[in-house]
Amino acid sequence: MALESLSPEILLITLEYISSPLDLIAAVHASPSLYRTFIAYKQHLQGNTLTRAIHPTCRADAYSALDVQRIPQQIKSGTKIGKLKAECFSIFATDRKRRSQKHDEFKADNDKLETLFNFQASVERLIDTFCHWSLGNLFSADQDHSPLPPPATIPRARLSHTERARLQRAFYRCEVYARFHRVLQLQDKSSAMNFIPILMSYGSQFQLHEFEEMICVRQFLAKCVESLCERVEDDFLAFYTGKGLFDAGVGKKPAQELDIPTENYDTGKAFKDCGLSLLTRDYRNAPYHDNHVKYLVSCGPAYILSLNELPPRELKHVLLKSERHSHDLDINDYFVTEGMINDRLDERSEMTLYRGKVVSIDRDEVDKHNLGWKWGTSFATGVKPDSPSNVLLRNMGYVFWDVRRLVDSGLVAEPYVVAIGTDCFPAGYKRPFSRGSVEEQLFQRKVDLEVLRQWKDE
Repeated sequence: MALESLSPEILLITLEYISSPLDLIAAVHASPSLYRTFIAYKQHLQGNTLTRAIHPTCRADAYSALDVQRIPQQIKSGTKIGKLKAECFSIFATDRKRRSQKHDEFKADNDKLETLFNFQASVERLIDTFCHWSLGNLFSADQDHSPLPPPATIPRARLSHTERARLQRAFYRCEVYARFHRVLQLQDKSSAMNFIPILMSYGSQFQLHEFEEMICVRQFLAKCVESLCERVEDDFLAFYTGKGLFDAGVGKKPAQELDIPTENYDTGKAFKDCGLSLLTRDYRNAPYHDNHVKYLVSCGPAYILSLNELPPRELKHVLLKSERHSHDLDINDYFVTEGMINDRLDERSEMTLYRGKVVSIDRDEVDKHNLGWKWGTSFATGVKPDSPSNVLLRNMGYVFWDVRRLVDSGLVAEPYVVAIGTDCFPAGYKRPFSRGSVEEQLFQRKVDLEVLRQWKDE
């Protein structure tokens, strides 16, 4: 039966069964009848879909993620730093109040409904993208595939109720932390309140396995930035090759045609002089790449995902500008410096049992959390996000998956025993980037500065 022949009441009931903003958007754009029904009952359907989409245990986090959407507009409008900090403190205090009250009932004002609906759609796109990448890593030994394939090729993730809840709360919390962290980066010459304790307190209210979930997401976002940078490098090399300079070898070009000296030539300096530090070997080293990643992540997870949809020319300008901007920032990111101590570490967490390189996890811990979460918490001094054994595991999204998925993947050798090394870098570990920089690929050949400037400015 054609949809057009159905009554509005039946069409409304059909749309009410949809439990995802992305699915609702797809449905109403596929049928004129469904679209008209959606417009007629828009607020009702948006609220109903959000109620079904946001897991009850994640609703306090969803509200806080919605609250911090005000911060970018305030920064852009030039709000004073003291007022911004006060706004963040108010959001943090409200967040703690919601948690203490176990705020699991969904309610959104009509004026915020559209914003929350669109934000939730972005979160779902992020979750789908994360799952496409991390589950590919979990079930394949090859971890070199891009975390950011073309948006049209990313399928909807098929997740259990518990897996989706873990992923939702991680992305909501990363959104809040990112917005707070962006305020921390602002130049502050005032004597306004010390903002670092707010940032630290926000993270310390979570259990350690929940903090590990956030680290997994941020590692994924860092890999996304890496992938975007490599896309810009590919664009440059294609442009440079198209000029007949790379294959022929720029060194074959007569010296008098180059506006650079012929001896003691430094390719990296040539790129830097043209404002193309992103293409140099130095960019791959700390602190330049790390600062760039921290800056982009602080713009919010959804922002990084949006960069994946930009055409090459726009992406190039965004990354070159943000890379230059990150040079001026003194960025402390408590996800990557010294970890975060959690005073709520319980006795069981301190009783991790090591048998060689195998970590055993009690059955009741599996029931409470999920297999493998102790990799992020097996250090007496707190969470160590760059601990060697965690790197590839986080690429697999290990902390999010249910027992059955981990067992089926082969990551777990037998139920409740995890056979992964805890004191050495896993085979195949590479960080950062899986290939050499453009500077290294040119093998110290002389480069045509005019061509560099053409590519940068086009």
